[in-house]
Amino acid sequence: MASRTRSRRSRYNFRPRWMTTRRMVIAASLVVVLLVGGFSYQVLDGLAHAFHTNVPSVIASLVRGKSGSTIETKQVANEQRINIALYGYGGAGHDGKYLSDSIMIVSIQPHPTGPPSVAEISIPRDWYVPIVNAAGKKVDEGRINQAYSDGMLYGEGGVPAGHTEAGGVMADAALSNLLGIPIDYFVGLDFTAFQQAVNAVGGVDIDVPVGFTDDQYPACAADTCPYETIHFNAGEQHMNGAVALEYARSRHGNNGQGSDFARSARQQQIVDALKQQVLSIGGIGDLPSLLQALGNNVDTNMTIDDAEAIYDLVEGVSSASILHVSLDDSNFLYECGYPANCGADYLFAHNRGYAPIAQFIQSVFVPSAALGEDPTVGIEDGSGTGDGASTRWAGIFAQLGWTTQDLGPVPTRPVTEVVDQSGGKDTAAAEWFAAYFGVSVTTVPPPSPGTTGTADGVLVLLGQDEESNFNHDPGYGS
Repeated sequence: MASRTRSRRSRYNFRPRWMTTRRMVIAASLVVVLLVGGFSYQVLDGLAHAFHTNVPSVIASLVRGKSGSTIETKQVANEQRINIALYGYGGAGHDGKYLSDSIMIVSIQPHPTGPPSVAEISIPRDWYVPIVNAAGKKVDEGRINQAYSDGMLYGEGGVPAGHTEAGGVMADAALSNLLGIPIDYFVGLDFTAFQQAVNAVGGVDIDVPVGFTDDQYPACAADTCPYETIHFNAGEQHMNGAVALEYARSRHGNNGQGSDFARSARQQQIVDALKQQVLSIGGIGDLPSLLQALGNNVDTNMTIDDAEAIYDLVEGVSSASILHVSLDDSNFLYECGYPANCGADYLFAHNRGYAPIAQFIQSVFVPSAALGEDPTVGIEDGSGTGDGASTRWAGIFAQLGWTTQDLGPVPTRPVTEVVDQSGGKDTAAAEWFAAYFGVSVTTVPPPSPGTTGTADGVLVLLGQDEESNFNHDPGYGS
């Protein structure tokens, strides 16, 4: 048992009583800052601007470390998912300067051993939804990109209009209502800061998968946005801030690049490339310029302690392991058919109750025991609708890392069924799919070689029940 005897303070200890060990560490840190000179101060000043505080507070946070955040003690310790919303908006000089035309959620699932799982979830700006405030009350309806603007213009949750957190409070509440997950933190970034950030790290390298031309790109300046034509060739290329912004924002490109899915994929490319550049050896040298570029053009409810805790958490995550997930008109949403069926170019959810979307977002992180079995998941369409349900669900589950096979239409069946025909190899995977659809697993012997369909693995037979739930409210305005 440890002794409780107090050590007698030596009369030869000349350290003043007020000079505690903690204060000595802080003082030493200040000396280091002064010795290192301009680079360190620029970093500290940049951090102060980005997190809306001052240099002494930054120094205190850096000395204290991530212990000032509850992320490690609460969310990581309890394996609680962390959701961070990223909002990109035009800023000064743009029509609707706070409309968040780029919306992405970075979701982090801590694990007791090893690095966490990470997903980037893209949300299309044209999704027409109820705008719900922090109290859960519907205050408006419109495109989802309106929520951030509403908060900034009118205030929300006790945060006054124009305050740096007002937009995030409103937009976070609207997203949480739709997706069924809490939004823990947000970061808002205007397009000027985006361009300057890319330029500050010397640009980014992007492998453009397919060349395209967009003749309706909004070239905004001085509150006007005339169209201009932009073009990108396929292949690897180095982009400065202006070009990277055009690549990320383009919405009317040809060659399949005019969809929200393509736009979301390009935005995820830019985010990944910027992250890699910042963390490179050369990028570290550009850190002062990067932070100064962000400066007052960043709004966040995250503290420096939170940012440090998140950085430590995801530091070992490979970019190749990050899931890229999108909500778009290939899965849970559909275009309203402007101008014949609606007053603007909107996207609507097939189910206006949003339950299928919430279930999907909540299920993004598949347990490794199930996904690690790596079965071939065959999907048959027994809904009888002729709407390509098996194609849609094959794409939905492929986003989560499953190997799927679209087996097309089969005779109509009333109830969805999940069949394990793996001979015991894919039991966990079959159980995951059964739980997803709320049914029990049916186990059958593996099919004989040469049998039409999947040779083994898991079979999902979609029934009328699932399609009815998915398309609960398909009509505009109904």
